[in-house]
Amino acid sequence: MKAEYKRIARAAAQVAVKKVPYPAGGLIENEIHNHLVEKVGMDPESDLIFNVADHALEIAGILLGVGPDTL
Repeated sequence: MKAEYKRIARAAAQVAVKKVPYPAGGLIENEIHNHLVEKVGMDPESDLIFNVADHALEIAGILLGVGPDTL
């Protein structure tokens, strides 16, 4: 994954964890997708958004202290 997309994923994870500060995978994933569509302008049906969102979800798990494969 390109460094730019990793940066975008990290930002999306941070936004999501601020809104949902506990390990609720579905809620966090929704916040990540909303951020990527509304703030970054990604196509909600593209393969790219799902790749970036998956990486962001891993980062969110790390930020919440539950690990990258938990959410």
